[in-house]
Amino acid sequence: MARRIFLRIAITARQNRAALAFTVAWLLASGLIFGAALGLPPTEAALVALCFHHTEGAWGRLYASFTELVVFGALASVIVADATRRYRPEATCAALAERARDHLLVIGYTNLGKLARALAQRAGATVVVVDDERARVEELIRAEDPLVLGNPREPATLKAAAVARARVVVIATDDLEAAALACRIVRAENPRCRLVVRCADDDVGQILAKAYGARVLSTSKIAARFILLRALKAGVRRAVVIGQNNVGRRVAEALGGERIACALIPATDDRAALAAARVAGAELIVLADDDLGKNLVRVDRVREINPEGLLICRVFQDDAAELLTHKPFGCVVLSTSRLAAELLADEGVFRDVGVASVAAARERPAW
Repeated sequence: MARRIFLRIAITARQNRAALAFTVAWLLASGLIFGAALGLPPTEAALVALCFHHTEGAWGRLYASFTELVVFGALASVIVADATRRYRPEATCAALAERARDHLLVIGYTNLGKLARALAQRAGATVVVVDDERARVEELIRAEDPLVLGNPREPATLKAAAVARARVVVIATDDLEAAALACRIVRAENPRCRLVVRCADDDVGQILAKAYGARVLSTSKIAARFILLRALKAGVRRAVVIGQNNVGRRVAEALGGERIACALIPATDDRAALAAARVAGAELIVLADDDLGKNLVRVDRVREINPEGLLICRVFQDDAAELLTHKPFGCVVLSTSRLAAELLADEGVFRDVGVASVAAARERPAW
């Protein structure tokens, strides 16, 4: 808190440097004049100029009144009004980011970025976030946490986040082009940090890992392996995956590779479509979409058709996860980002910022 207050003062002073410079010049000139005209010693002249002491006569009274009311009063009113009108909390965020060292740098405040930040903060580490969408980081701006609002494709943005002094960098953005460019910038500025990059494309991921010494992370692949383990343990022979996104396709491929019959269908809550996909006879149903509102309806529809099957649903919010695990839903909840963040912690990727291995509450495959 003290550091934030100091930064606010420094920012306000910088914004009002012209008024402060005028006041300092006025006081210095007045002190020199008092010393020369009245023969006062330097210390006494300075005290008179600052209005701590007063000289006899009309000139002394006029000077004191003018300086106290006009110079000091105007300066105070200008600074207070300017601070109230122009103070921007993102300036404090940027100043904190610029001063960070030995920190975790999170590029992209996605679900994965949020969870990586939370893990590091619980361990007492400093975390700097870079994101170019203000709406996504509004909570960080209000809290005046270390943050740089800017495009991670630009070297100046990452330099402002003290990338050269970071111990661990997690590139969590969903934008593959931005991730690749950020990898290059990070390695140019910091050859020694641990670098993690999220990448859904395996071929691109191999190139990034080779070129930049990065730990490449595919949340969809991690989710697919998690679901496959549950399916094998339960002896599943037939599954339906609802949602033709990266996670859905990965899950269908993983199940098919183990000769588990699997139907991959578009995300839907239509009863007829679910019946046509033979959800009623499936031993495993996976909801690969992560839209909570729609998934609540889909879970309800699936349970009407298939009350007993193993139902796995993607969820990010912890409150929603708690809701879905109980009756009448009875889901196994899956957060791909949480699995990925915990996996990185268990691998020791965050050890350099003080994060120990996470004891996962759920069963996890051996990687």
